Amino acid sequence: MKFGLVGNGNIAKVHAKCIDQIEGAHLMGVVCSNSLRYKEIEDQFNSPVFSSLTSLLSSTSVDAISVCNESGNHGEAILEASYAKKHVLCEKPLEITVDKIDAILECISQNQTTLAVAFQNRTHPEYLKLKKALSEDIIGKPLLLCAQIHWYRDEKYYKSNPWRGTLKWDGGAALINQGIHTLDLVLDLMGEVEFVNGTIATQVHQIEGEDTAVAQLRFKNGVLGTLSGGTCLHPGFPEKIEIYGEKGRLTYEAGKIIDAPDKNLITTLSNDENKSSGTALLENIALHKNIYEDFISAIQQNKSPLVSGQSARKSVALINAIYQSSSTNKTILCDTI
Repeated sequence: MKFGLVGNGNIAKVHAKCIDQIEGAHLMGVVCSNSLRYKEIEDQFNSPVFSSLTSLLSSTSVDAISVCNESGNHGEAILEASYAKKHVLCEKPLEITVDKIDAILECISQNQTTLAVAFQNRTHPEYLKLKKALSEDIIGKPLLLCAQIHWYRDEKYYKSNPWRGTLKWDGGAALINQGIHTLDLVLDLMGEVEFVNGTIATQVHQIEGEDTAVAQLRFKNGVLGTLSGGTCLHPGFPEKIEIYGEKGRLTYEAGKIIDAPDKNLITTLSNDENKSSGTALLENIALHKNIYEDFISAIQQNKSPLVSGQSARKSVALINAIYQSSSTNKTILCDTI
């Protein structure tokens, strides 16, 4: 499987490492629009550098494109790749609005290409254990879900890449960039949301998007939910999902089950868990590698990937609804988005 890579930041390096570690996968080129950085990027990725995706597609033979550039530019790259009959693995979020995502999904369908999205936390063994426990009725009927993403990003994080925290390229900030991973798991566990009330604010950082957010949810299965998140909550705390049922509670924190009616399910957190709460650097690429292996398998077996474009649309739609609720001070029915 021959890959081209759009983007050259920290997350692009993770994708390049995954490609390097998968037998039979090869990185054929990296897109960088800044000609002053060509040599630097070539050395970092050990790969040829191209000024645009168009140049990469016309200059080398690839089977798939990994999209890791600014969130608000994902759609443009995906459309070009799909029209060229290339498969696409896109870093989260798929795009920043549902309108852009719907255009992507139509293009993917017309060109019969495969689209997968990197919500790698769905492959975590502890999360799969949590999902299985919930499906086996360990807490009885679910009643209430509480999700927290109380993270911290300093000013250097936002200033190091000018697109971060902007409405045009990031689509917002704390929810659509950081919180979206937890919201994806929430939707995977609970299903679709019926309505949402949300409030966002920018209280500390000098950015256009939000650095704090709260929301009240009602899922279509009747479960009530709350969400709180931010990137100004010093020094950063482990993300957490608590699910309360008629028979007890399941608590999933920093990628571990730390409370459950069945004590055999509980895993003790180590001191270095959840480094993501305070830094954007990702050291362990194992979960991303799972997404790559699933993506390649989906192409080879002509099946849907674990996280399809339609599935990835749901978290963006919910976040867009929270933003809309905050700006209008109204309850948003999620069937309308």
